[in-house]
Amino acid sequence: MPKRSHGEATATSPSAPAIISATASTPSEPAPKRSKPSTTTTPSPQIPPWTIFTKWTSSTITNTRPPLPTVLNPALETAALTHSGMRKNLSDPSYEQLEWIGDVYLELIASELIVQTFPTLDPGRSSHYREMLVRNATLGQFSVHYGLDRRANFPAEFGLGGRPNGTKASDKQRIKALGDIFEAYVGAIVRSDPEHGLRRAADWLKALWGPVLEHHVREEETGSRVSDRELNPKTQLEQLIGGPGVKLEYRDLPSGGKRDRDTKQELFFVGCFLTGWGETGLQLGYGGALGKKEAGQKAAVKAMENKKLIKKFSEKKKIFLAARAAQAEKVEKPTTGSVTSS
Repeated sequence: MPKRSHGEATATSPSAPAIISATASTPSEPAPKRSKPSTTTTPSPQIPPWTIFTKWTSSTITNTRPPLPTVLNPALETAALTHSGMRKNLSDPSYEQLEWIGDVYLELIASELIVQTFPTLDPGRSSHYREMLVRNATLGQFSVHYGLDRRANFPAEFGLGGRPNGTKASDKQRIKALGDIFEAYVGAIVRSDPEHGLRRAADWLKALWGPVLEHHVREEETGSRVSDRELNPKTQLEQLIGGPGVKLEYRDLPSGGKRDRDTKQELFFVGCFLTGWGETGLQLGYGGALGKKEAGQKAAVKAMENKKLIKKFSEKKKIFLAARAAQAEKVEKPTTGSVTSS
């Protein structure tokens, strides 16, 4: 059955709201219906608004760790601390599934907090900050602090709580197990409280993670970190010594197996090379970082720190530009005054 137009509905239906016919300007453009204010209380949405994530500020970061949030469902709490090898029956819950979903919540919360605090940070550096927060070494320390290792029901070989005969599992396995326990506990906090669990976990983790990124938060607040809004070092270097026929090239350098102190990820190294002003392939500086882009920027910064060398090439640039300007003026002079009136 064809749908009746708005004009037909208002003309034939005695129960149609008066506001519709009064506000409609033309039959072809009906006014939107206005919903009446609800007198009943609607339940909160399952996915809270993103306003639950607020940025870190150095004034609120404290080294005092916040209390451990409670898991509102005792069965989920037990599952979060139980290794699959310690189940009595295969149908009994264990920490694996909660650890899997808790890992997602941790990455989500960390990502949102980083975006709020560092709005101009590039994705590579953002991932570096996030890795500092969610790596097993960091989470494992939190598990030990809150005594989750002592409460965990794990095989004795893990030795998580100083159990005897805990010598079979490697240190790497223990660290991963401690990180897994923490992730599972976070998953249990959120899943046991559908209405407020994510907010509670976000507030707790924000306070817990604050000291890890405090140095970077202070850099952001003082403007000492080079941001995308500022003139990047490569552009600054180009403006200082760049010119016609002058080439600044950024090349990959061997890393030598060097790794980041915090995340243990392998670093990229990039060198800045100059061809021009009487030089061919002269290395001006180098930089190392988790991403090639940032390593190149650091190489440019290092080059500019060599003030004696930069002054030498910037002086050559000034001499060249002055000579070119003089030549241009000399060429233009004969045409001056040669214009005759017609």
